[in-house]
Order: sequence, then structure tokens, then C-alpha cells
Amino acid sequence: MKVGGFFLFFLLLCAQPVRSDESSSHPLVFCNSHWPPYSYGDTNGRAIGGYAIDFMEEISRRTKQSLDLRILPWLRCLQMAQDGDVDGIMLLTENEERKQFLLMSGPIISDANLLWYRKDSPHARSRLTFADLQGLRIGVVTGFNYGEPFNQAVAHLNLTLDEGPSIQSNFKRLDRGWIDVVLVNRMAANYSLHDYPLLRARVISRDGPFEPAGFRIGLAKAGRAAHLLADIDNAIADMRTDGTIDRIMLEKPFEYR
Repeated sequence: MKVGGFFLFFLLLCAQPVRSDESSSHPLVFCNSHWPPYSYGDTNGRAIGGYAIDFMEEISRRTKQSLDLRILPWLRCLQMAQDGDVDGIMLLTENEERKQFLLMSGPIISDANLLWYRKDSPHARSRLTFADLQGLRIGVVTGFNYGEPFNQAVAHLNLTLDEGPSIQSNFKRLDRGWIDVVLVNRMAANYSLHDYPLLRARVISRDGPFEPAGFRIGLAKAGRAAHLLADIDNAIADMRTDGTIDRIMLEKPFEYR
């Protein structure tokens, strides 16, 4: 009985997860969607380039932490971070919902959403309050975060949202008159319109009621990277000081290099 009891104890001990050894010997897994010009993936879901990839590879070098960068559908990436099936998300903006399951780094870059119209639209003007958007068919991308003030305005002002699967599809719908305005930041908009010069010539941007949003790294609270938040913030601060962030952002988008 004593031998049997010891053997059972040994089996139970071996069955326990050894998190500290595993986390030190396996790369941390970070995901992002295929989101040009920030992140690109190949047909196998491997991250192959983009500004977010460049940032993460530089942070990996500075923190001496190996990373496995993957490209997934956006909503799946968010869910896997929430469940702890990945250790973090490469680049995203923060909101209260995301902060429930992610620790957010300081901002790496920032940009503000603009209002994009057809040039011949009677609606084409700057709008400095969310109430000014009432009555418009507003093109947004499914799963994107446009900020808490906008979310509250949608709920309280009954704004009319029309969701599309991508920025590019929203511009095409705008061009056909199916929506009145598209919300997107300048960098992502210009990239999406790069291969459509005639469409680019037909649209115009105006200021909207959006504050610049910081794009950050999200560390999954249920993952293995949460303890690295200070190290990552220090690496980001050093990258800003020595000009690395500016250098990366001045490069051509990965697809055109």
C-alpha cells in the first residue's frame, strides 16, 4: 500500500503543468490580422512583414525574448488572447472591453480617424461632434475599435452604422453611394486606395470628432507574457528615443519594398 501510494503521488506530481520551464523554452505567441500596411501573412498564417511585425521583431531583440508571430482572422485573434491561447496581440487600440483581458503597453504610434466622402457628396465637410454624424450612413469595419466616445455616441445618438469586411470594401461602397461616409485613419486609408488611383481621386477626407488613438501591444492576462509589460514599455521608450520607430514608419509598406 505504501509503494502504491507513493507511485500514485509520483504520477500526480508529473501531471502538474510546469509553466515556468515551458514559458522560458517556448517562444511567446502573438497574433494580428492580415492588416496592411501594419501586418501581412502568408497562406500558412505566418507573419511575413508590416510595421507591426517590424516593431515586434525589434522588441524581441531588445528584450531577448523569442516570439512566434501569427496572422489570424481578427475576431479569432481577440478570442484566443482572451482565452490565453496566444500570449498577446501585436498592435491594436485600447478600449474598456479589451482591457478586461489584455494589459496594454504604452502607445507605439498614434493616428486619428478621419471622415472620408466622395468629393461630390453634399455631406462632405468636417464634423466636430458625434451628433453631427446623425442621419449619415456610416461605413465601419467589423471588429475595429473606433474609441469609447464613438461607442457611446452610437448608443445614445442612434447613429446609423453599416459594417463592411474591410477598409477597401467600404471605399467601394462609398463610391457606389451605398454609404455616406467612411471612418478610417489616413495611413490605412491611403494604403487601401494605393491600387485604385481613380477611386482615390474621387474621395476626400475631412476632420472628425476623434482624438488621436494610440496603437499598442496587448499582453493577454491569461497568457505567459503579462510579466513582460515593463520590459516592453522600456523597449518602446528606447525605440522612440533612438529614432527606431520613426525609421520603421518611414519605410515603404512591406508589399511595395
